Amino acid sequence: MNCPSCGTEVSEAYCLSCGTQVAKRGSIEAVNEQVLASWGVRVAATIIDFLILAIPELILRSVLGNAIGQSIFLVVFGIYLVSQWSLCDGRSVGNRVASSQIVDAKTGNSVTSKQSFSRYLYLELYAIVNLFGAVEGSNGIVLLAFLYGLVDVLFPLFDKRKQTLHDKFANTIVIMTN
Repeated sequence: MNCPSCGTEVSEAYCLSCGTQVAKRGSIEAVNEQVLASWGVRVAATIIDFLILAIPELILRSVLGNAIGQSIFLVVFGIYLVSQWSLCDGRSVGNRVASSQIVDAKTGNSVTSKQSFSRYLYLELYAIVNLFGAVEGSNGIVLLAFLYGLVDVLFPLFDKRKQTLHDKFANTIVIMTN
């Protein structure tokens, strides 16, 4: 990416030659020259998406019981996310509010349906393990699922490309749109 002020090639949020701020938030992705979404932006988008479906989940769980209600919720949440990522240019409602977008990590293009499904499946793996542990009454499995999810969520804090494990699995990155 070149600095808009002096034309010098830059690889950071600020031009080292003239000091112009090139990226408003996050760091510049080396392959695509796009601004990566920060961990906070990613968390905000996730919380917004979760809140959209929190009431339907609570209703399902109260009417059908925890295990069946949560199982149906995982399917509904999957349909929501995969369709939003695939059909809405890599942007769920949460991503739109947070001004972020999920793109292919190699090309910077929109994610495919396969990538969207792979990303969701990996993302929900720990929810499925947690559900299995809850049904079986195994606190060890529930703890393992929690730790697995925690590592996935915190991974962008330590990763150069700010990817979660589910991003790596689906070969995606999350970028800023504004």
